[in-house]
Amino acid sequence: MNILHIDCSPRPGSHSRQLSAAIVDKLLELAPAARITRRDLGADPLPHAAADYATTLSSPATLAAPLKGSLDRAEALIHEVEAADVIVIGTPMYNLTVPSTLKAWIDQVLRVGRTFKSTPAGKVGMLRDRPVFVGIASGGVFTGERANQSDFLTPYLSVVLRTIGLTTLQFLSVQATAFLDEDAATLARKKALAAIDLRVVENVPRPATVEGA
Repeated sequence: MNILHIDCSPRPGSHSRQLSAAIVDKLLELAPAARITRRDLGADPLPHAAADYATTLSSPATLAAPLKGSLDRAEALIHEVEAADVIVIGTPMYNLTVPSTLKAWIDQVLRVGRTFKSTPAGKVGMLRDRPVFVGIASGGVFTGERANQSDFLTPYLSVVLRTIGLTTLQFLSVQATAFLDEDAATLARKKALAAIDLRVVENVPRPATVEGA
């Protein structure tokens, strides 16, 4: 099994990092020999889409041009997704949605003609489905009876990941982190992990061989 582990928080030891690490540990219980590819967007942020990237995507003629510059970097990010059997994303909720570090990754992984195609019925994903576990840390509360803020993160990530073909999604959250002490945060993380369903990992088909990393 190949696991792509993505973290987005700039803070070492953040709640989202601890949650994503705990998800990976759960996966390693299922597959101790799994290979992990790390993409730490918090410690090593990606550049946002540059002029050469936007120009290349601007017309069918330029889409056929050889890969170079930021498009070459985007291709490497897509290869990481393609090589993964499972994807784990740890992200904080910033201002009700994803941090810009994760948005920069999304903007370079979603590419027309490469990871999705446009049809009269809408966008259709071109990648093989695989489980995606998203660990979210939020300073406020965005679900349940105590919800006191809106959530634009989970609906947005659901749409963009499904756009490229990733439909087996699980969202796990630790909320109200601004008010949790260490013991309460540990309890909240255990509660979130209790909702994880690892059966989907065994039910998603994997290719006989995987190229790239």
